[in-house]
Amino acid sequence: MSEHLELEATIKGKEKHYSPDKFINKLKKYGTNLGFKVLHGAATLYVALKSPDLPKEQKLMILGVLGYFILPIDLIADILPTVGLADDIVIITKAISVIYGSITDDMKEEAHEVLKKVFGDKYKPSIEYEI
Repeated sequence: MSEHLELEATIKGKEKHYSPDKFINKLKKYGTNLGFKVLHGAATLYVALKSPDLPKEQKLMILGVLGYFILPIDLIADILPTVGLADDIVIITKAISVIYGSITDDMKEEAHEVLKKVFGDKYKPSIEYEI
């Protein structure tokens, strides 16, 4: 319960740029074009955001990264094949590298569960998707 309240407090005032629903919708729309390894990284950030153990500075960074990922207008438009998602891949990868020490195996597994829920049978969890 306190985990949910802490997340709400972190997100408060930033709903225009980030919400869990906007994140899931973006995954559904462009997800398979990114590749499951990057998707697992994004989903891990999404899961890590809920952790009460993650420092607030890291949560704010994740909100910024996921907000940018959701944003319909990026540096490079997402509608451009392959190239349009390159900036998303870079920021997700950079964010993962910054918080890597705070990511637990449980977070990685929950990220797989998120992707299974979003993609169903198209998503086959494997060690190759791990960050």
